[in-house]
Amino acid sequence: IQSELTTPTGAAIVATVADDFGPLPPMRIEQIGYGAGSRDLADQPNLLRLFVGQTDAEFGHDQVWVLETNLDDVSGEVLGHTSQLLREAGALDVYTTAIQMKKNRPGVKLSVLCRAAERFALEGIIFRETPALGIRRWTAERSKLARRAVTVPTIWGDLEGKVAVWGEQERFSPEYEDCSRVAAEHKVPLADVYQAAQRAYTEQGPCNRANDGPCLT
Repeated sequence: IQSELTTPTGAAIVATVADDFGPLPPMRIEQIGYGAGSRDLADQPNLLRLFVGQTDAEFGHDQVWVLETNLDDVSGEVLGHTSQLLREAGALDVYTTAIQMKKNRPGVKLSVLCRAAERFALEGIIFRETPALGIRRWTAERSKLARRAVTVPTIWGDLEGKVAVWGEQERFSPEYEDCSRVAAEHKVPLADVYQAAQRAYTEQGPCNRANDGPCLT
């Protein structure tokens, strides 16, 4: 539409009060309001519609970008180096998939999940570090559980981890970097460190597990 569809003040209000953007979530609608502008648009109604309601979802929603490219002439070393650079630049996730390309050549699909703010920088890394000639991209809606950081005591010292919460259920995951450091320093198997962290979390009471916020009972 070759016309102003919102005022700068309206855009500022939306950017300030909104936590994220996406399709209408499942919700119990309490009120619906309409406002009409004075300009007649040829391609769509000049209307604003506002929904007010409550959602019962026990998890959050956000929107991410998916970047993908197919590569059939890249070494594992280059892929590993590129993946590390992408993560350091803000990628939410980086992974590869074995694929079969034209003329029966084996190849690799490089996939990256990221926020909108990091998209162009990550595409630049892919073009610079790999022989990619093009990158496919699209947005994806994502549901995610609430998470919080926790610290658990072990015989090797405190270990960091994260807890995913869904209703009254909790799932604890030790931080790999922390566990790997402890395993290397004390020359013990990484699996033993993971088991010790899980056991320490289980043995803690619900109130002792939370580093901040209310106790989970």
